[in-house]
Amino acid sequence: MGDIRVNAKRFSFIGRWRAPLARLCDYSIGRAFAGVFLLCFFAVSPLFAQTPALSEWLPQSTLFYMQWRGKSFLGDADKKNHVLQLLEDPDFEPVRQALAKNFLQWEQKNSSTAPALKLADLISLLDNPAAFGFIASPQASGVGPGNPSHLASLFFVYDATGKSDLVLKLKVLAQASSKTKPAISTYVFGGSTIEVRTENPNDASNPNTTYSTRAGNYFLATTQKDAIEDLVTRFGSSAKPNSSVMDLPEYQAIRPYIGKDAAVEYFVHLPDPDKWIPADQKDQPMAKFIRSVHLEKIHVAGGGISFAGDATRAHGAILGDTSAGSFFDIAGASTTTFQTQPIVGAGPYFSISKFDFGALYQMIRTGAVAAMTPQQSAGLLGAEAMAQGFLGISISDALQLFTGEFGDRISFAEDGESQQLYSFTIQKPQDVLRLLRAAFAKMIAAEVTSGDTTYLDFSYPFKDPETGQQRRSLYYVAVTPQFIIMGPRKAMVRDAVARISGKTSGGTSSANSVVTDPEFVRLRSLLPEKLSGIGGSDLTRIPWDKIIARFIEQMESAKQSNQNNPPSAELLRLIKPGLVNRHLKASANGWWKDSGGIYFDYYLQ
Repeated sequence: MGDIRVNAKRFSFIGRWRAPLARLCDYSIGRAFAGVFLLCFFAVSPLFAQTPALSEWLPQSTLFYMQWRGKSFLGDADKKNHVLQLLEDPDFEPVRQALAKNFLQWEQKNSSTAPALKLADLISLLDNPAAFGFIASPQASGVGPGNPSHLASLFFVYDATGKSDLVLKLKVLAQASSKTKPAISTYVFGGSTIEVRTENPNDASNPNTTYSTRAGNYFLATTQKDAIEDLVTRFGSSAKPNSSVMDLPEYQAIRPYIGKDAAVEYFVHLPDPDKWIPADQKDQPMAKFIRSVHLEKIHVAGGGISFAGDATRAHGAILGDTSAGSFFDIAGASTTTFQTQPIVGAGPYFSISKFDFGALYQMIRTGAVAAMTPQQSAGLLGAEAMAQGFLGISISDALQLFTGEFGDRISFAEDGESQQLYSFTIQKPQDVLRLLRAAFAKMIAAEVTSGDTTYLDFSYPFKDPETGQQRRSLYYVAVTPQFIIMGPRKAMVRDAVARISGKTSGGTSSANSVVTDPEFVRLRSLLPEKLSGIGGSDLTRIPWDKIIARFIEQMESAKQSNQNNPPSAELLRLIKPGLVNRHLKASANGWWKDSGGIYFDYYLQ
């Protein structure tokens, strides 16, 4: 059949990004600030006047950034936004206190010699704006052979106004917890003293160097010298630079989909691969794959999260050349209705999307063939021929049996266990049945036909996580003229089949559907009429008390079998079930496609 394996070394183009991706996370101050970002929604400090966006100072060579606009940007949003009100609820206070206790214990364990820092002080850093991302390296910086990590520098920027002493304490704390002995030197540039910190100075191939400094009111950190000096020049001046990432045509195109009221925003600029892949790397498999799937047709992506209204909103877009032969082919056409909605819309949560599975396979196949050697390509063709002989149909033809719509529903059993139901739209159901019988013959335990629907019982082995013993589990599948429906319970699958014809039982009437919930209907009206994907939830129907109790039980069970690093259920025990439903009622989301790209929007009320 031929060797279809790909030498791992050929993928060094992407693999060598792992070290620089970890640098700012491993670097003392960067790692600590990363933790602060994860805690941003626990902050409850006062609000102040608005400040300009840090993106106004970032260079046009910025490939990606994510920025937090600071607590001041929220204004009085906490008076009406339901998510912020939940986080400021007195019932949430025990969770914050537990986090503070855990943070203090971590300090004592990992950095006993450093000054103590309260969690409240750490969270207060979120009063000010911060940003992180990638800046493309200038051509003159030189790209090392086979080391694409030099193509861009990670960066971190923090407005340290009024927080200088706290930043210093945080830096000392994080450095005290470091397990390595770095080499540290300094030099002066633009009036700022730049600290050069190399975590593993004896490893010439991976020196893991980070540059940091204070310029004006800003703390800056990067992984390349050119980047830190450019940021010092920009942020060290009281005047805005003559040009910034916000002047790019790509940024101007994506700006409407980020939103002016976004407290958190991100921007991704995808340059032409032929311009940023080094010449000595263009014949590598990954570089060939990237060119073959035409990633250059994706021009820009961006989005934001806003707390300005009652509902928290997250929206954005991916813009580019949507002509045939690109990533955009995978997205299905936008329509006003969804075939699977009667099946999956009955639970507390549902999601539906339209994809072109055939286009997805062809895109991956085209890229893979381009990256392979002639011997490997022959092996792939042999594998496809074997698959066709086994299935009785080619892979491309098999994927054409699935007409593109996929839906899933999550419901909950009496004990809080989640149960998912899946549904695919299909054509030629008899061909689909032949495909399932060929592919899963050894797993089919029973088959029954009732009218135009065939029910299949699948039996498969699995290891019980609690006892460690091998057991067999059942999964149920129904094939109708238009759908494949799959679920963990036979009654669930049969009820879904009944929904197609409107013959539902009394306990599962359409009145219980998420799509008829007034809160969902209101949020849905904020989305375009035509969508390629839709989802939503009725949060009032989720049994939070039973879910929390089940998680606690599972964590206690895992604690007994994992003595080295046992999970703690302390935080879960502090969450009061009524907390969520006191503030949050429903969510709705959708995505759609047009000639300009793909767009998405999400509301949580």
